[in-house]
Amino acid sequence: MLIRLLSAVSTCAAIFVAALFAGRSSAGPAFSFVPSSFVTDTVMLLLALVVMRTRSGFSPADFGFSRGSFRWKPRILLWVFPTAFLSALSLALPQSAGPSGPAAGFNGLQIVVLVWIYATVAEEILTRGLLQTLVAGKREPARGQRKLSCSVIVSGLFFGAMHLVLISSMGAGAIVPIVLATLLGIIAARYRESTGSLLPGILVHALFNIGGTLPIWALEWLKR
Repeated sequence: MLIRLLSAVSTCAAIFVAALFAGRSSAGPAFSFVPSSFVTDTVMLLLALVVMRTRSGFSPADFGFSRGSFRWKPRILLWVFPTAFLSALSLALPQSAGPSGPAAGFNGLQIVVLVWIYATVAEEILTRGLLQTLVAGKREPARGQRKLSCSVIVSGLFFGAMHLVLISSMGAGAIVPIVLATLLGIIAARYRESTGSLLPGILVHALFNIGGTLPIWALEWLKR
């Protein structure tokens, strides 16, 4: 189990580092029409899919590419509220600096397409699709299990660690998104484990991102 865990974490960490390097290397006049985050997410997505393809004995469904036992229920939309509340609360506090973070400077369309959708899918495929599956191995989803499994905890912590890069641009302010990312990672991983599908994790991840953005947009609209 330990060897499998270390192999899974090192593989996904290598993918993430390679994706970050590719994104940062693409920044510059020659690539100004493509945000570096898009390059990062694309490389991350492609490398994760390549590794999945090379794993013998695993089908796409084993990595969560199926509906599994997930069934749509409107209550899942409630996951938009935690980040919406925190975002609204942050707007009520004195602001000492302008927007920061990976989506700083993005227009509305870029946020919807590149953050809410594309980044969400790429990150979920890496962390809940590849990492969580490699840690857990081939086994049936733990339906009804209340305690957090090793694969869920590792997936959540890894996702939180991915956001440590925000410290360079946000400083101490990165603590909140790092903690939120860790909690989101655990929630999405639990959905992945209990349903066998990536779909609910992707949806919850998107809702967290949407919740963090909507209060900002609402305030900008009120100021017009």
